[in-house]
Amino acid sequence: MSISAIALMFAATSCEPENQQGGVDFDEITLDGFYVYGAATGSTDITADYGMAAGLNEVSQSKRGGMYEKYIVLEGGKEFFLVLNEAGQKTNYGAALQEYNVTELADNPGIATVKRGELVIGENAPAMKVDKTGLYHIVLDLNLEGDLLYPQIIVSDVQWGVRGDMNSWGFTAFEAVEVNAQTMTWTMKDVEMPAGGKFKFAYGHGWKIQLDDAGNVKANTNLGVDCVSGGADIVLEKGGLYDITLTYTLKGGDIAASYAFTTKCTQESQLPTELYMIGSEFGAWNWEDAGVVTMVPVNGASGSFWATRYFTANQGFKFNAQKNWNGSFSGRTTSSGVSFDGDGNCIVETDGFYTIYVDLANDVLAVEPAAVYGMGNCFGNWEVLKEENKFVAEGTTLVSPETIAEDELRMYVAAPTAITTFNANDWWRMEFMIFDGVIEYRGAGGDQARVKVAAGQKVTLDFNAGTGSIN
Repeated sequence: MSISAIALMFAATSCEPENQQGGVDFDEITLDGFYVYGAATGSTDITADYGMAAGLNEVSQSKRGGMYEKYIVLEGGKEFFLVLNEAGQKTNYGAALQEYNVTELADNPGIATVKRGELVIGENAPAMKVDKTGLYHIVLDLNLEGDLLYPQIIVSDVQWGVRGDMNSWGFTAFEAVEVNAQTMTWTMKDVEMPAGGKFKFAYGHGWKIQLDDAGNVKANTNLGVDCVSGGADIVLEKGGLYDITLTYTLKGGDIAASYAFTTKCTQESQLPTELYMIGSEFGAWNWEDAGVVTMVPVNGASGSFWATRYFTANQGFKFNAQKNWNGSFSGRTTSSGVSFDGDGNCIVETDGFYTIYVDLANDVLAVEPAAVYGMGNCFGNWEVLKEENKFVAEGTTLVSPETIAEDELRMYVAAPTAITTFNANDWWRMEFMIFDGVIEYRGAGGDQARVKVAAGQKVTLDFNAGTGSIN
């Protein structure tokens, strides 16, 4: 069904929109599509720059027919409308906008102001207004698929910021800049990022905003690689301090056409990107031996590493950032849970499973009893540090509680010292998985592939051998 046919379903007639703002020349519109116009835009022209982008439904991650988006500066207290050009015919659209509290809906960002209204088509379409001048995200949906209550529009206040490894994937807003209808640039200086660190631009504290209460249609509220809405994470190869800029320019077409960003490393990190553990039980003090432990980077934390192993009491071990004796160490300024033998090597005084956590940025070494947990629906919950989800020692292996449902398996290690630095809710920083009987660690990477388990199964881990099984 064409857009014009849908329009006719909601209005007895579809007519040329009246010149409600004065001086607006609708003959300037030549390309098909929706355009934003009115006094609130600060312009009497309706050029291609005011054209809206085809909308992407975040639910299906695909373009949705009849959905359109636009980032545009609107002046508070002044009117704006939408106009559809289809085969030369111009149709006016508007809505009686009402406050829309998206924060009560799942997965929505904490946005200061969102308004929503049912689209009205034709010469009686009501004018729309925002309360304050600023950048706004307009999303409309003509409900061509019939899964909304009615054709509708939302208008969301936009305050750009970043989410990523610099803030544990929370949200840090850019400082406010002077509002300009044509172009604006935001800059964030001295942002600390780990090697391989990832981030995105976002507004609010979430990734998406839903148009309807049921959540059938959601629009992305983030920009990734190449400023694509909902695009892949932006990755920074080097660790260090960065200046990050985001620039908005009024442009028509895809959302990415309106944005550009730069990242400049102003101070490269001197922290090692690798750390190794050697000892009596880990390579027999031979750097060429396969038993030397390559420690796992803590996700999103420069210079922090961990390893979980079974240790025998009074067997020495130490660390180095390279596989040789140059610069090797056994302790840090702050060391806990570890003793030292007569040669200055680390030892534990009791046999058992331990997690070694090393934070080179803060000169910390912690040796702590291993705490390994299952996570997710297969264990019946997503609670962190849930005692019922904890693995227990059976000899030199760790065994999970029995799964209660068929679903995706998730597992992680919780080190108390790491938790004081980050947050227990950041359990994914020290996550791992079993693939074909081998333990593989998330490390500094993104989400790992998923492995499903059935109800009534147990996971057995041999960290020293690097193997695991699901039975």
